[in-house]
Amino acid sequence: MVLEPIKMKEEKELFFFNKDEEKELGCIGYLRGDFGGGGKEFWTTWFPHNFNELNDEKFKVIFDAIINEMREPCGVLSDRESMRAYCRAQPQCKVSHPYGEQWGFRILTQDYALYLRCIPSPGDYNFYVFCYDKEMLMNQLAKNRGLPRYCYAYLPTTKEEIRIDFAESGYTPIRKQGNGRAANEMNRELGVNPAQAEAMKAGSMFGWNVPAAYPQSYDESGKLIQKKPREQEER
Repeated sequence: MVLEPIKMKEEKELFFFNKDEEKELGCIGYLRGDFGGGGKEFWTTWFPHNFNELNDEKFKVIFDAIINEMREPCGVLSDRESMRAYCRAQPQCKVSHPYGEQWGFRILTQDYALYLRCIPSPGDYNFYVFCYDKEMLMNQLAKNRGLPRYCYAYLPTTKEEIRIDFAESGYTPIRKQGNGRAANEMNRELGVNPAQAEAMKAGSMFGWNVPAAYPQSYDESGKLIQKKPREQEER
């Protein structure tokens, strides 16, 4: 289990309940909990949503394992003080909210995407864990941006073929010819155009919020569009 910051600005809404959006994003449900008056209890309620049928034995085993790991001593869900200490050590995960300090983290498994929102203050619910079907969620977020769920590329130094997954950092090596051609051919089979492929590479390397991670930043051949200086535009 890896607690990590969200990678895209589009993920900020996934920490909160939005009934309309959840129909497309594959929300299974969410867990709401608090640490009680003394800060060391553990009270939770599960709220099912549009894809509650995915709350099967497989999901329950994985979800329970993740929650239990976060409840270990000094874990983010161990108690209120541990949550506060954990969150304040992660300033990059702070979530803007009008009702006080909150932090947000995501957990990706092979099949699920979990978004944990922490409120380490007494007198309120202390955490929410929103659970999504990973493929459904990432497919929709990628579609909204005009990108594929995944694509292929190759390392310029070794020509090794790699797979790039939308909204994730880095790449996954794959066993292919090792000449760079297979990656381009596989992208064509997937319907991935050069602009999309370049945007995917940029996102995996430099982050998914940079302009280069959007296909609109490239021409049809996949070359980055150079913006004219403001002085030239005004002329």
